Amino acid sequence: MTSTPRITPQQARNLHVAAQGLAAPPKRRARKADVAAAIARMRVLQIDTIHVVARSPYLVLFSRLGAYQQQWLDELLADGALFECWAHEACFAPIADFALHREHARHDARLKHWAMRIAERARSEHADGVQALLAHVRASGPVKSSDFERSEGSGGGWWGWKNEKRWLEALFALGELMIARRENFQRVYDLSERVLANARARHAFDERAPTTPDARRAFELGAVRALGITQARWINDYFRSGGKLKDAALDEYVERGELARVDVDG
Repeated sequence: MTSTPRITPQQARNLHVAAQGLAAPPKRRARKADVAAAIARMRVLQIDTIHVVARSPYLVLFSRLGAYQQQWLDELLADGALFECWAHEACFAPIADFALHREHARHDARLKHWAMRIAERARSEHADGVQALLAHVRASGPVKSSDFERSEGSGGGWWGWKNEKRWLEALFALGELMIARRENFQRVYDLSERVLANARARHAFDERAPTTPDARRAFELGAVRALGITQARWINDYFRSGGKLKDAALDEYVERGELARVDVDG
């Protein structure tokens, strides 16, 4: 039996930094395709409204690409090369991963992810309002939260959002709506079928639902590739795709030569 290789903490750090695209400065001026490639490498780019130097997703891309045009991220979303989904948090993801995330949201994540639980509750408790809003989008086209006036006080509950914003977010989490584009970072919601039709017209991607074993494999191996090095218990949190894994759960990947076990000093 071969012994497990040992590496130093610095080597472990180097693996992680390299996997995330941070090991070396850019060799040329960034292009629009590099934005899509950076997100594909990470598999998901978290969306956060925190704005100090720049909003979080734009700053994450700058750390990997150097100077680039921020509107490229917005254009890739509007073009259908990217889509928005719930993973570990709200994220941009490559359209190639659409079926993977959609199937997981339908059959697994709603039992675990807080956004899915809130969405289900909103649909149950405010069925008439949710359905009326969906019918409005179907008839009138894409909408923003700012298209609707607050009808009661200062709001409360889900970040103090007005009802329409909560319902739009619920319909997005449940897959009825998708994000067609962003305007000044504000989400523009439209029917999923229309957003997907736009993506299909410009990009080839497989919409067939993966089997449960295939989805599990894609998430687990995808997380390890994105992280570079990881403990088993961290893997499923990358996509929020399940509970903490035990080390033995990765035996099949090690036996097939897809993953390698290493010991890190200390």
